[in-house]
Amino acid sequence: MSMRVTQKSMHNAVVSQMQRNLSAYMESNQQGSTQKKINRPSDDPAGTYRVLMTRNDIDATKQYQSNVDTAKGWLNLADEVLGTKLSTVITRARTLAEQASSGTYTAENRRQIAFEVREIFGSVLNMSNTEFEGKSIFGGQRYDRNAFEQGLALTSWDKTWDAAIQAGEYRVEGASNSTMMIQFTSTGELGTDALTYRWSRDGGATWHDDTVAAGSTTLVADGVTVVMQNKLAVSAADVSLGPGANNGTLLYVRPAAFYQGDDNDPPADMTMGGPPGLTSSASGEFGSNLLVRLDTDADLSAAGNAFTYSYSLDAGSTWVTATAESGAGNKVRLPVPGGYVDLDAAGVAGNMVDAGTQVLVHPSRADLDLEIMKGSYIAVNNVGKDIFGGYYEGKPARNLEKNLFEVLGNFVAYCENNNQQGCQQVLEQLGSVQQGILTEVARIGGLENRLNTAADVLSFLKLDQQERLSYVEDIDLTELLNKLARQQLTYQTVLQSSSRIMQMSLSNYL
Repeated sequence: MSMRVTQKSMHNAVVSQMQRNLSAYMESNQQGSTQKKINRPSDDPAGTYRVLMTRNDIDATKQYQSNVDTAKGWLNLADEVLGTKLSTVITRARTLAEQASSGTYTAENRRQIAFEVREIFGSVLNMSNTEFEGKSIFGGQRYDRNAFEQGLALTSWDKTWDAAIQAGEYRVEGASNSTMMIQFTSTGELGTDALTYRWSRDGGATWHDDTVAAGSTTLVADGVTVVMQNKLAVSAADVSLGPGANNGTLLYVRPAAFYQGDDNDPPADMTMGGPPGLTSSASGEFGSNLLVRLDTDADLSAAGNAFTYSYSLDAGSTWVTATAESGAGNKVRLPVPGGYVDLDAAGVAGNMVDAGTQVLVHPSRADLDLEIMKGSYIAVNNVGKDIFGGYYEGKPARNLEKNLFEVLGNFVAYCENNNQQGCQQVLEQLGSVQQGILTEVARIGGLENRLNTAADVLSFLKLDQQERLSYVEDIDLTELLNKLARQQLTYQTVLQSSSRIMQMSLSNYL
């Protein structure tokens, strides 16, 4: 069988060969300019997938490294405040307490010490409100405000009154730049009997007499009002004794710090969210936000009606589906991780809760967690009341031996009112307080060590990811140059041979 090779077929074959060689040559040139083997998904589909996944891993590692740097900033600042500055201040306070406890010091000497103690109280207040990037580091999750605010509180050596004070069964209204001393001069029951008392704001140098009416639990002293919540027994003081004597029912109205943040005390308070008319509540231990969604209509008008619901622990990214049955009284209990969510449809028309209804469970926790590695979190903020003490929810946040603000507030009162015995107590309490602060510093130091380890691991991880990405994506320059040389030679050869072939014609053989 004979075959005729026409001019057109030779031309098509030549052009096709030239295009293939030119395309390969241009692709190599593009790889040389970008230094990448993969410039479009069609170059290597499997390699493209690996490149995209590795880039995602690198981006995640960069975010972890950023979180580690942020966490270091929070914790390093807390370490500096507690381990250096606060420790120095407490040491100075202990020195002053030793002096004020001495029997050789006079009332005037203690008043002089009181000036510095007030400044120490203010310094500690400033430290407790330390901010990192505009956020309070000792306020729990409420880092958008000061962790502590200054106010007034009571101190009494009367056991009955002290128990009421520790339980927060009172409030103080008004302001005072000096300690107010209130001393009863008659015996009876506050809230039942008419009583007499006297008050002084200059350490007992001058006194002002006053009375409280029968049935009243309110004491007024130079613009400061003390309101007790319950009736309390009162004993008259022996006014012949000096102002530093804790006889009878004696009250000190002195400076205090009130915690404005949140806590980690169990059980966690729940903030519930849902549609109008639907009442919801949660019970159990929830470590993070929880979303509950009804996937089908829920008829809660009678018991035994089945429906489907889902819950999510990652703000709705993934959902877990479950089934439930309505209970009696328009209610239903939905099991979820950590506890239960209870729904009450008594306020919903027809007791029918529509599909798509969502309820948010937000546990009030003070931990501000940063993810430093996949699935590994670290809390960078601190609950100020567990470190500095002060008042929280109307009563002392900690026992006196661990409550720095209360110890310093009492120290101010004792110095301004020449109470040597009180100064001796403060000296003992400051030792316990300092031990508690050192324990907190050790905890923060452990977190810093964990961050340093995480930072090292992330550095190695990022280097490994970059090497894997380079292996898949980056071009071998030496190999590319050799390839370009071969392709250029091939292309030139094709051009030369094609030009000679195209000049050939049957007429040359006639």
